[in-house]
Amino acid sequence: MKTQAANCNPEIIFRREKAQKAQKGKFSSCAFCAFSRQIRNPQSAIRNRRALTVLEMLVSITLLVFIVVGLTAMFVQTQRAFKAGVKQTAMTDAGHTILDMVAADLSQVTDAHDTSITNLYWGWAANTSTQFQDNPANVYRINQLQQIFTLVHTNAEWVAVGYAVSNYASGAGTLYRFLSLTNAPLTSNTFVTIFAHFQNFDPAYFHPVADGVVHLKIRAFDQLGNESFFEQGQDFATNGDFSYPVPGYTNYLAGTNVVVPPAGLPTTIQLEVGVLEPEAFQQLRALPANSAAQKLYLGNAGGKIQIYRQNIPIAGATR
Repeated sequence: MKTQAANCNPEIIFRREKAQKAQKGKFSSCAFCAFSRQIRNPQSAIRNRRALTVLEMLVSITLLVFIVVGLTAMFVQTQRAFKAGVKQTAMTDAGHTILDMVAADLSQVTDAHDTSITNLYWGWAANTSTQFQDNPANVYRINQLQQIFTLVHTNAEWVAVGYAVSNYASGAGTLYRFLSLTNAPLTSNTFVTIFAHFQNFDPAYFHPVADGVVHLKIRAFDQLGNESFFEQGQDFATNGDFSYPVPGYTNYLAGTNVVVPPAGLPTTIQLEVGVLEPEAFQQLRALPANSAAQKLYLGNAGGKIQIYRQNIPIAGATR
């Protein structure tokens, strides 16, 4: 009862409130003084704050380095994949362009119906065969560069079309297309004579088609799918020249118009084209021309070559 009365005493309540106000004023004054000291001396406030330690900074920098290295590796791989795609597309386009162009000309080869006029000719010299090695598989193949000649009869014109590769002594070069035509009747092998001097690559007759060609070869087959007997075993001869009509054969049976195979034209021609990667071809050009270094480089560039093959039916062949 006395405690309750004391708590209700107005004088006691007044003193208690006065003491509480004094205490609050003292606290506010101390906080204000501390804030004032920080304003007057900002260095003390900075010293009282906690900063990064050396260990924390090293960990942060290490993580940042790992992130940058990872992004750089990803960027390099993306660039490498992009360049590989561009290179693959360029090689594929070049290969298909050559294949389509040569196939279109070979499919139209025409029989001149004259034993003294060559309808189809191909051959190669001894130094146009190069052995390539595919590392690390250690697989070998022999590429050849042939010169190909065809005779095409279009309306009233006789058109001679040929293909040959320049700088073939080193095993790679630029593919050229030979073209000549006449409206006069054919009485001699003038076209073949002009084409036989292709080493000069006269711009009046020869026009560049594609770079980096390391393999250009055809094989002829009869209506039964067999290789002509005079070609058998001669695919990798040191020197070979083949032509239709076949020398020593009679074109036609006595008293008939039936062509004796393989005197006129083959039924099917198999065409092979090999293209070297553009970067590899540029590196080859940087080496001394026709040197041992070029041949050694090509000998180890088997994995940088793409081979294209196509069977071409001859429309004008007798079946």
